[in-house]
Amino acid sequence: MSRALPAAPVPVTFVILSFLCPTELSLYVEGLRLPPHRVALIILFPFAVWRLVSTSDVRVRLFDLLFVAFGAMTVGVFIHHADGHEGLVYGGSLALESTGGYLVARAFVRDLETFLGALKVMFAAIVVAMVIALPETLLGQLFVHDFLASVTGYVHPTGLETRMGLTRAYGTFDHPIHYGTFCAAMLALFCYADRQSTSARKRAVFLLFATILGLSSAPLLCLGLQCAMIVWEKSTRAVPSRTTLTMAVLTGLYIGASMFSNRSPIAFIATGMTFDSWTGYYRLQIWEHGMNNVWAHPWTGIGLAEWERPWWMVSSTVDAFWLVITMRQGIPSFLVLALAIVLLARATVKRAGRSQDLRLRKLMMGWMMSLIAMCLIGCTVHYWNVLNAYFFFFLGLAGALADPRRAAAPAIVSASQRQALRSRGSIGPRAPLPEGAFSHPGLPYDRMLHGRR
Repeated sequence: MSRALPAAPVPVTFVILSFLCPTELSLYVEGLRLPPHRVALIILFPFAVWRLVSTSDVRVRLFDLLFVAFGAMTVGVFIHHADGHEGLVYGGSLALESTGGYLVARAFVRDLETFLGALKVMFAAIVVAMVIALPETLLGQLFVHDFLASVTGYVHPTGLETRMGLTRAYGTFDHPIHYGTFCAAMLALFCYADRQSTSARKRAVFLLFATILGLSSAPLLCLGLQCAMIVWEKSTRAVPSRTTLTMAVLTGLYIGASMFSNRSPIAFIATGMTFDSWTGYYRLQIWEHGMNNVWAHPWTGIGLAEWERPWWMVSSTVDAFWLVITMRQGIPSFLVLALAIVLLARATVKRAGRSQDLRLRKLMMGWMMSLIAMCLIGCTVHYWNVLNAYFFFFLGLAGALADPRRAAAPAIVSASQRQALRSRGSIGPRAPLPEGAFSHPGLPYDRMLHGRR
C-alpha cells in the first residue's frame, strides 16, 4: 500500500467520505431524518443492485442472498411490531445500512486494484478522523459537534468525559467508541496489505495512536486482538497443523482460566480489561437480562419495545451488537446474518487456499483477522448509525476476495494460427496477466488464454 494510489471506485470513495460526515448534517425529508451516510447509500443502492444483476463478472452467491434476506427480515420484523409507518422507517433505515453498505462494496470493489484503492481511501479517512479528534482530546472541547449544533440547530447528545486527565474524543462520530472502532477495526487488513514490514509497523503505530484518542477499552481490545493474531500467525508459519494447535491452545487457556479463577473468562475480560470495572460489570448484566428477553421472544424479538430488566438498570442502552439483533429481531434474524458471514468467510478462505497468489493469501488473512476482532468486539459494542453501515461495508469488501471479477475468456487459437500471428507481430510469446486481475489458481495465464492444458 505504500506505492502509488490505486484507483478506488468513485461510489466507494463517496460512501467512505460519508462515514466522516457528522450527524448534524442530516437532511430532513417529510419529517424523516437522513444522516449523510444514508443519503449516500440511498443514491448508490439502485446502481449497486443493477451492477450486480446486469454484469457478467459477478456471480450471485448464497451469502449474497442471505445478506439480502437479513435486510428483508429486518424490515418485516419491525413492520410486524410497529404496525405501519414507524416500523417501515426504522426497519428500512437499518436494512439500508446493512444490505446497502454490503452491496455497494460487493458491486464496485471487484478486483485487487479496486480493493487496494478502497483501503487507501479508508486509511486516508482514518487520518482525517484522527486530525479532527486530536484537539478534542488535548483541549477538552468537542469542536465539531459544538460548532455544527450552533449552525444547524440540531443538538446531538454528547458529553465531556475524561479519563486519565484526557478528554474522550468524538471527532465526527456519534460516540467515542464509534470513533475508536472506526480507527481500530482494520489494523490487520492494513498491515497485510502493505508489502513492506517497516511500513506496516508504522501504520500499526499510527492506528494505535489514533484509537487511543477515544479512550475506549473496546477499540483498544480490538487492536490488541489483531496484534496478537498477527504475532501468532508469524510465529507459527513453520508449524504443521497450526490451526489445530491454535484451537487446542485457546481451549486450554479457557479451561485453565475457568478452573483457577473465581470469575469466568468472559467475566474477567468484561470487568478486568476495561478502564472502568463498573462498566464491564454492567455489560455482563445487560447480557444476562437481555438473553432473558431473547428466550421470552425467540422468533421475532421485541421490536422497539422496552426490554425487561431490573429497576436499577436505568439506561435502555444495550452495548452489544449481536444481542441487540437477537433481542429486537429474534433468533432467526441472527442465524441468517451469522450464516451469511460464515459462508462469506469460508468462500474467502477457500479461494485463497487454492490460489498461488501470495498477495491474495495475505489479504485474506488480514481480512479474516479484522473480521474476528470486529465480531468479538460486537459482543461489547453496539454498531449503530455510521458504524453499522461501516461493518457491513467491510463485509462487502470480501466479495473481491471470494468472488473477484473474471477476465473475459478469449477465443481458442490453434497452434498454426498462433504461429502465423506471432510471425506478423500480432502477439508475443506470452500473453500478460491483465493489471489488477487475480491470477488463476494453479494454471498459467497463457494456457488459460489459449486453451492449452
